[in-house]
Amino acid sequence: MSADVKDERVAKGEAAPPAENAAPPRPPLIQRLRVGLREVQWPLTLLIALATAVLWCALFISRAELQLLAGLVPVTAGLILGRRVKSQWMLHGLVLGVASFLIALGLVAAYAALASAGLAPLTEQARLLIAQWPNTSGLPSMLILIFISTSVFALLPFPAFGTVMAGRSEERNRAIREMQTQRGGRLDRPGTVRNAEDLMGLSLPQLGYYVNTLFKKQGFTFKDYRFLDKDRNLDLWMEYQGETWWLRLTVADKVRPGVVESLMQDMRRDQITKGVVITSTEFTPDALKATRGRKNVVLIDGPTLVQMAQ
Repeated sequence: MSADVKDERVAKGEAAPPAENAAPPRPPLIQRLRVGLREVQWPLTLLIALATAVLWCALFISRAELQLLAGLVPVTAGLILGRRVKSQWMLHGLVLGVASFLIALGLVAAYAALASAGLAPLTEQARLLIAQWPNTSGLPSMLILIFISTSVFALLPFPAFGTVMAGRSEERNRAIREMQTQRGGRLDRPGTVRNAEDLMGLSLPQLGYYVNTLFKKQGFTFKDYRFLDKDRNLDLWMEYQGETWWLRLTVADKVRPGVVESLMQDMRRDQITKGVVITSTEFTPDALKATRGRKNVVLIDGPTLVQMAQ
């Protein structure tokens, strides 16, 4: 029936209805550019551009040895800017490059004008640059052409490269920090664990790292973790053969039934059928009794954990 309707529409020259999941049309380039320019942090970008231009010009007319540092200036400026802006990195970098070039061009033009009027001396490097160009008659104004030819390809693209690179790196670091904040902390690599005493000396973040590594060696896949209490309990979610396992870690001196019972309640709520309570110390007899006859919750104490690792 639907094929007949479609053929009838085609025969009548009617347009087919738009697809339901069709992507929305992309805004025109001019519109995207206007939106992007409104997001540019102009004071910060122009301030870094001014510093870049001044430093670039100082190296441009300085000794030849110092000119080797000039190549680092545009990229470094982009890196500094990229770490401070959160969006539109390419546009920020292009604005930085163009502004740096224009400001530096103005500074060089002013210096050349003062030198032509005899109000400012030409540096030795400036004389060498002018002498390398034929038919210049040593005119200081030739510094402007020399500057354009040697600086345009450095000051325009490289700030954008540095800005994009630093912006993406900072975004990744920001996402990691936010994820660690949501999780309540980070897992820390422990020292060498040889026996149960070494295991008892681990902090909760170190125990989490140790257990995560140990279970991965047993064929488990890490999914997520979250600190319930920075100094007491840590939850790890692992996957084994397509099934989710809920691991609750604790460094309490003696694990009581409350920890086990709370895990079983959470498992029922989230419909998870496999749970493990792990401690670097030991369980009380009441805690052991709470899981007696239950196949979906396993208790692992410190000595057992060390045996698993060995």
